[in-house]
Amino acid sequence: MEVILIGSLIVGVLLLLLWKRRPSSDRVKGHGPVFPAGTKVNPAPLLTEQEVLLYNLIRLAVQDQYLVFSQVPLWAFVRVEASGEVRAQAFRQIALKRVAFVLVHPGTRQVEQVVQVEDIASRGGQESRQRVIESVLDAAGVKLVTLRVQKSYTVPALASLLGCEPDEL
Repeated sequence: MEVILIGSLIVGVLLLLLWKRRPSSDRVKGHGPVFPAGTKVNPAPLLTEQEVLLYNLIRLAVQDQYLVFSQVPLWAFVRVEASGEVRAQAFRQIALKRVAFVLVHPGTRQVEQVVQVEDIASRGGQESRQRVIESVLDAAGVKLVTLRVQKSYTVPALASLLGCEPDEL
């Protein structure tokens, strides 16, 4: 009886070791590659150079009051309370929409402000997208601030625009 138990234990350990050594892709059966053969996927920049500059200025302006995140999907920070087809339709409206920057209160973890970047040169065709975003933000009670890429901002000016002026001592 002990020999069978020890033998079973040894076989179990060996199987476990062999299973751990195989790549995880071998363990999941029936799942092929995500992209067809010959498809090349490369990393791409998340922000433009101007957006990186604005991000850094915003972060400096609000660093004592908010967390700053960029390129956040609209559905990630609003809760749609509806059912059935109405809910599905609402999510279809906001599915591929994202905002440039969100200011998140570190205590409540909720988005309190959204900062959009308006680029006058690339505004064509963006009006309907922006209207959806504005409508959702308004319904959710989230403040929207729009900044222009062509304009220069100072940290104090941004802090004032975002309502984050330092307290007087």
